[in-house]
Amino acid sequence: MSLSSDAESTAEQNLSLHAGGINETSLKAPAGNSVSLSTGSLHHYVDVRAPNSSELKHADRFFASGNPRFLFSAPNFRSFPRRSLPPEVAFLGRSNVGKSSVLNALLNRSAQHLAHVSSRPGRTRTMNVFAVGGEGGGVRERKRNPQKGEQDMEPEIVPWIGKGGLMVVDMPGYGKASRSEWGHQITKYLCNRKQMRRAFLLVDAEHGLKKTDSDVLDILHQNNIPHQIILSKVDKILGIKSKTPSLEKIDRRLNALREAYEAVQKKLEGRPTALQTILCCSAEKSLERGKKLGFDAIRWAALSASGLESDELGNPKVLDMEAFVQD
Repeated sequence: MSLSSDAESTAEQNLSLHAGGINETSLKAPAGNSVSLSTGSLHHYVDVRAPNSSELKHADRFFASGNPRFLFSAPNFRSFPRRSLPPEVAFLGRSNVGKSSVLNALLNRSAQHLAHVSSRPGRTRTMNVFAVGGEGGGVRERKRNPQKGEQDMEPEIVPWIGKGGLMVVDMPGYGKASRSEWGHQITKYLCNRKQMRRAFLLVDAEHGLKKTDSDVLDILHQNNIPHQIILSKVDKILGIKSKTPSLEKIDRRLNALREAYEAVQKKLEGRPTALQTILCCSAEKSLERGKKLGFDAIRWAALSASGLESDELGNPKVLDMEAFVQD
């Protein structure tokens, strides 16, 4: 691909950097060149359409105004409140995929580290629940009635979830530094939790699917669990650095990203509960106004899975929370 000097100058103006990262909305080539890093080209949309700018703004507003906060940790599946109302989405991945960093970026808490980030893989050892919007929740005391002849018993500490909003569940990592019983509890949650609307599986974009990733995908498929893949650390493929890249480099990097999509998508073929649309992100590189790469689309996907998306004009839909009551 060759550009005239005028076209190169125009391209340099459009290839703008903000907060040390590429501006996702403005990284476009001049007329006659197809290179861009818009939502449509950054992510791989197949079975759903790419959200428009109004829908992405709705998703960003929902998470920004929802005051994301930690509610409680659940050591096992039975610790979850049975009849909670809000929908839930779960995030899981290998113990070194950078899941905590992804969740902090998703929840706009990269600086505060709402989800604990550690240099040691496998630090997350419980299922951790975060609320976005709604009444929230936490833990509270519940009186236990002693049997006849027994002394008064200490109150039981139980988790609770209020009405409204979206619950984001951080699963313990699997693979290196993980423990087998964690996987058992994760499987019980994914297979039996009626409030869970979609599982998002994080895969390292640079290294692709590992055997443990494939094993988890098989479990999701065999149990008809709705799921979607997110490629993390995509900045490693795109080579995003402080220096503005040329259009030729962006073109090559996008081609490399497409190859990563195709390699992962082969595993999803013929699996009806797996979304063929693959999202990607970087928890390290920021876009305009400090927006991390790809997260507006992930927020939109989480809301869409939960019935909390907007219409095409960005107007929020009204969700009947009673529909989420489960026995």
